[in-house]
This record gives sequence, C-alpha cells and structure tokens, in this order.
Amino acid sequence: MSKMDTKDFVIGAVVGSLIGAATAVLFAPKSGKEIRTDINERATDVKEKGTEYTQAAKEKTEEWSQAAKEKTDDLTHQAKYQWERVADKATGVSEKASKMGEELAEDVREIMETEKDEGKKLAKQVVNEIEETKERLKEDVESYKENKDEN
Repeated sequence: MSKMDTKDFVIGAVVGSLIGAATAVLFAPKSGKEIRTDINERATDVKEKGTEYTQAAKEKTEEWSQAAKEKTDDLTHQAKYQWERVADKATGVSEKASKMGEELAEDVREIMETEKDEGKKLAKQVVNEIEETKERLKEDVESYKENKDEN
C-alpha cells in the first residue's frame, strides 16, 4: 500500500467519523449545552482514533520497510555472491580455454550459458520473493483495516 493510500484512508476515517458524529448529535433532542458537550466528546474520540490509526500505520510501515530492506539486503548479497562466483569461474575457464584450444573454448561457452541461466533463475527468484512480500504486506494492511473497522 502506498503512502498516499494510507493517508487517504486515515483522512477518510476521520472525516467519516466527524460527519457521523455531527449528524447524530445534531438530530438528537438535546439542549445546546448538551450538544456542545457531545460534539466536544465526539471530536476528542475521533482525534484519538485518528492518532491511533496514524500511529499504527506508521508502526506497520516501519516494520514492513525494515522487513523489505532486510530481504533486499539478503537477496542482493546472494546475487553478488553468485555474480562473483560466475565471474571467477569465467576468468579461470577463459585462461584455460586459451591454452587448450577450440575444444575447450566450446566447453567454456556451455559453462557460461549455464551460469547465465542460473543468474537469470536467481534474478527471477528475487523478483518473485519481492512480489510475495509485497502481497503479504497488502494482506496485512487489509487485515489490519478490517480489525480496526470491527473495533
């Protein structure tokens, strides 16, 4: 969920609460003093709820941001390791190829293609894991919203 969506949700919740509270208070048969007291109490409740929603959203955002950063760091490290491995193998194989002639050069091409495919597989895995993390984050936000709506 983007920052704009979270912000819009919080603003919508606060505005909706204010409108509902104002409507209920204005249509209730009470004196002006009682209505003002009710409005103040409702406004305080709405403000507290808005603060709670904002704080919870900030906390979840920080948690998800940290989890995404950790996962990205881990996957980046794995990708760098794989690349270094491929580069080391390619360098060693290349030196051997120059000494052993055309037959060995063909073997080198095959190894490099295999390693290239492995690198592509790893890149796809990284992308898939990031997408899965994104989906889990979306589900957590929706679950959080549902839990808050029920309360």
